[in-house]
Amino acid sequence: MMTTLQQLMALLHRQAESRHSIPCTSMTRICALTVPLLFNSISTAGELEELSVIETDGVYNLRIVYVLDAPKDYVYDVITDYKHGYRINPAITEIEMLLSDHDEVIRVRNHSEHLIGPFRIKIDWVGDIVETRNEYITIKTIPKLSSFESGFSTWEIRPQGARTRVLHESSMKPNFYVPPFIGVNIMLNRMKNDTLASFKRIECHAMITLELDMEHESRLLKKTLKEGKDCIRHLHGMVLVD
Repeated sequence: MMTTLQQLMALLHRQAESRHSIPCTSMTRICALTVPLLFNSISTAGELEELSVIETDGVYNLRIVYVLDAPKDYVYDVITDYKHGYRINPAITEIEMLLSDHDEVIRVRNHSEHLIGPFRIKIDWVGDIVETRNEYITIKTIPKLSSFESGFSTWEIRPQGARTRVLHESSMKPNFYVPPFIGVNIMLNRMKNDTLASFKRIECHAMITLELDMEHESRLLKKTLKEGKDCIRHLHGMVLVD
């Protein structure tokens, strides 16, 4: 008899194999509706306390406070798994860990592609990450290697009982072309939606890892998850994978 998690991993495997050969049809959408049934034991139930995105003189400032329904250590591990950042931001298509001049600094490069209407916006980003303590992370964008004139962000990750309260703030000034018809309002709404989706992914991946530990599943299952299987969630009628 397969456990809920084993059913989930089997589904992940089948979907990974079929994504390249099965077009997006009504049949795949019907199949997607069954996915939430597999998440009874790890369904996300986080609480959004605050979310704001504003633009001033071309600088976009974001602040979000979210209480995730997962333990702090598991949430922290997901957020700091920079090599697999595409799990929480599926727009990322390339990730590279770079050498840094300082032992305490982690330098990461990624390339992402964002579809907005008929346009595909390609963004390069390189940043230096410092985990100053086990609850606080700072990230500084390197403009000369990025598609930004400036950028800085922080993460504050604190336990709240069996849950985790995350405060994330970022400020960035794009240096890439944005088609005029998109406008500031569309950019702000897109940033809000992408941020909410990322936090749901963080929570979902943390809960999957927790259940793996609790059920003492085999090393093979852990390896399967670590090597790139994404969290499947039924968000706004869509299934999020890789």
